[in-house]
Amino acid sequence: MKVLVIASGGGHTGYARAVAQYLPFKVDFAIPKGDRWSAEVLSEYASNVFEITKAREPKDGIGALLRNSAKSFRESLSLGKYDVVIATGSNHSLFVALGTKLKGSKIFAIESQDRIVTRGKAVSILSKFSERVFVHWEEQRHLYHNSYVTGPIVEKPKYSPKDSGYVLVTAGTMGFPRLFNEVSKTKGFDFVVQTGRVDPSTVTASKVFSFDPDMERFIANASLVVTHQGKTAMESVVMYRKPTVIVYNSDWTKAATKEDTRLYAKILGATFLDDPSTWKGGELTKALSNPVEPKHYESGTRKLIDFILH
Repeated sequence: MKVLVIASGGGHTGYARAVAQYLPFKVDFAIPKGDRWSAEVLSEYASNVFEITKAREPKDGIGALLRNSAKSFRESLSLGKYDVVIATGSNHSLFVALGTKLKGSKIFAIESQDRIVTRGKAVSILSKFSERVFVHWEEQRHLYHNSYVTGPIVEKPKYSPKDSGYVLVTAGTMGFPRLFNEVSKTKGFDFVVQTGRVDPSTVTASKVFSFDPDMERFIANASLVVTHQGKTAMESVVMYRKPTVIVYNSDWTKAATKEDTRLYAKILGATFLDDPSTWKGGELTKALSNPVEPKHYESGTRKLIDFILH
């Protein structure tokens, strides 16, 4: 079987790696141009890695969108026909999926784990010409007429979980200054903070760093994980059974809504906190002092792979 997985960066690349880990053969990947992290983490599973221009970055205007879209589509048309193409979401997936669809490939899409009442824009478009849209939870089944519930799509754990006594705070590539400010003011806990693009020197904690290629190690060894709406919360709960606090980041206007995030936390058995701009004081301390036992889920990645292969 000839398979292309569209790994569109960040959490989308996490889905791509999860899929590749469970397949019994190597596959081709399409990644955003210049995304060295995706290229690195996928290399051991790859037959070929194709770099395709991303149609739009978060701060791009309409001019850049038009230029990049045309370029992305041209590059996508250079790809061949595949038996199966798996799109992991984001605008980067759209033209690659469309280009390979025109060559006769069968398209499958993966919706984000935190879309419970709203659809992701890119996946909503992909669903129109996809065989199936894979979703993680029964609560997402209603989103698409061609949805298929797999269970949570996560990677194979690299570590055995243990409790090293610290609270891991992580908020992805962009970071979360309002949350980090609250962490700096909160006493009585040993914090390890991953800041992304936020200057680590602005955060007070026992360990602060921008990036680490092995974030999974920090999740596996944490007592508790604090994160924003996103894939890390699912990994924390499903892969390592860590009590988890999800803090809604209202800056993510194009991502999951507050109601999506609240329901996502409920599904995981995680504590939900609104954006720190709404806090009156003591919210983080209370959440950390009263950790909630997460729900138990088996990985759904195997079910996805079985569907594709059979």
